[in-house]
Amino acid sequence: MKTVARISHYIILAAMITLSSATLSMAQDFEGIIQYKFPGMTGNGTGSMKYMIQDDKLRIQMGGNGLSAAMLYLPKESSMVMLMDRMQSYMKMELNQKTLPDDYNKEWKGSTMEKTGQTKTVAGHECEVWVVTAGDGDTLNMCMAQGLGTFMAPGNPMAKKHAPAWAHQIIADGYMPLEVIKTTGGEQQYVMQATKIEQKALDTDLFKIPEGYRDMSAMMEQMRNIKNR
Repeated sequence: MKTVARISHYIILAAMITLSSATLSMAQDFEGIIQYKFPGMTGNGTGSMKYMIQDDKLRIQMGGNGLSAAMLYLPKESSMVMLMDRMQSYMKMELNQKTLPDDYNKEWKGSTMEKTGQTKTVAGHECEVWVVTAGDGDTLNMCMAQGLGTFMAPGNPMAKKHAPAWAHQIIADGYMPLEVIKTTGGEQQYVMQATKIEQKALDTDLFKIPEGYRDMSAMMEQMRNIKNR
């Protein structure tokens, strides 16, 4: 059960790091892998991520040290799949399910975004600095790039309902965050940063449930029901 609990943490992590929430239905111009690091999460094994894009499909590979997991977004099947390699199992969720809590994105509700016009280079790719300011004064400095696909979250109605306006613009204009820095109480913290960008053809099997993996979707549903009581 400890392993399942840690895997559920990956699901929460994936929800936290996604900056947008429109339905994942458009084909991506970019095919390849963007590698990210999360400096504040290295201690719990979630300090790195591979973001893989092929057409309209995504694979987010997380973790290591025997606790690797991956999330697949499969829009044509209207589903999101969590792959747990150590357990050779998977959990599948429909994208129209209420998979996020009612207060998802609450922190940034009513926030504003400014495009500064300043540019920098992250992982060899140019990006523009955007500053998002929340009502409590917290800020996000996001360096946004075009031509690398779009950073997306599960396209369910709950995510879309609670996403701020600037997050929808990320989808509309096709942006990918390469660096995110959060400032709280005057203290800066790197949330995420791209470390390597590889444009290349990917194996289609990366976006499929491996043969022989056991379906644990019912267990996931039970965990969600217990949490919501």
